Amino acid sequence: MKINALHIERIGKQIEVSVNRRMKGFPDAVWLSDRFKEKRLAISPSTIARLYGIVTSSSKPYLSTLDTLARFLEYDNWENYVEDQSRYHFNANFFLTEDTHGFSQSVLDLALQLKRYDTVQTLLEKYTYFDHNPIHFATANLIGNYVKLYNYDEELLNLLAITKAGRSLFYECFVDENNENQSFSKALQKHYLPQVTNSQEVFFVYAYIVAQNGYAEVYEPLMIAKYQQAIKAIPTKKLHFHLLSRYLECEIHIAAQEQKLHRSMAMIIEAITEHTNLQNKNEWILARTIKALVHYGYKDRLFMNTQFNEAVNAVLMKKRKSKNSAALYIIQLYWLYSNGSEGLSYHPFHLAVDYLQGNSKERIAIESATARFYAKGSIKAVIEENLKLYCHNTNIKWILNLIAD
Repeated sequence: MKINALHIERIGKQIEVSVNRRMKGFPDAVWLSDRFKEKRLAISPSTIARLYGIVTSSSKPYLSTLDTLARFLEYDNWENYVEDQSRYHFNANFFLTEDTHGFSQSVLDLALQLKRYDTVQTLLEKYTYFDHNPIHFATANLIGNYVKLYNYDEELLNLLAITKAGRSLFYECFVDENNENQSFSKALQKHYLPQVTNSQEVFFVYAYIVAQNGYAEVYEPLMIAKYQQAIKAIPTKKLHFHLLSRYLECEIHIAAQEQKLHRSMAMIIEAITEHTNLQNKNEWILARTIKALVHYGYKDRLFMNTQFNEAVNAVLMKKRKSKNSAALYIIQLYWLYSNGSEGLSYHPFHLAVDYLQGNSKERIAIESATARFYAKGSIKAVIEENLKLYCHNTNIKWILNLIAD
């Protein structure tokens, strides 16, 4: 069959969307080759590099290679893929998401660069990519980075709050966990909260702030009271898994601040493991509660709790192949230190930076603590010295507690 260069370009872009990663250099090609292997498909890094123009090539891919690319996207073969493309309008890639509704990520990027907020609003009103679409995640990172670049520009924050897409992309998906100078906490209260009426959205605001205060060791009774009022409006069994994880995290912070955590520890761990067993998206339940409990010095009790560690082990070993969750990064770090020398034979995965743009400070600390675990001799001492200084400066106490001997 005749091979159309446009279809080759299209499938390359669609694969980038599916894995949420741009192919920019040979390390990316190696990484993508491994993703094919996970689906029991064979394609070499060199072939991928030629496909994406990382290395120059004057020849078109073999049909067998195109069949492999098509199967990666769950088509039977290349012919089936081409037939499907002729039937449906193509939604382009991670970088240019033009569709029949008129939204374009590249145009949004340019409008934000120029601070043409009228154009930004028009594009957000045409936005249709919600839920777990990779384009949603990429667009959230794009907007979040501009918000930080512009030092939380009030006009931009308000524009994002008054549009459904803006709320979903920045306030609900990006979620700036770095929260420099409490900028995100303030934006949630000033811009986002007045625009939402859904009880779960209201709960999210107060749960985020209570947890942020907890890690900063700030006790704010009024905010806790608002959080408790918000949770009363929602049966916990109806909470989205992200909000359920925030609920359990906040209950730990509040119990600790009220000097009740030691007495309620067993009940809290039982609730965590119960919810972990019931939820499919359970990694965040473990990750957020690990952070909170270790923050308050309960590392040793967690290490000795068989039920909790069985849940951690089950989640990590089941889901680590996807390698696409910031929560698994936290769980992996906990698992390594809880297993001690037995964990040295484990090969840790590394997340693309894109997954942690809203939490870059913690990413650096997690990766350094992971490196420390495997290090020996003088380099381990250097890593430890720098890591302790960094965690003190950025107020990431839970990692300091986790690595402490």
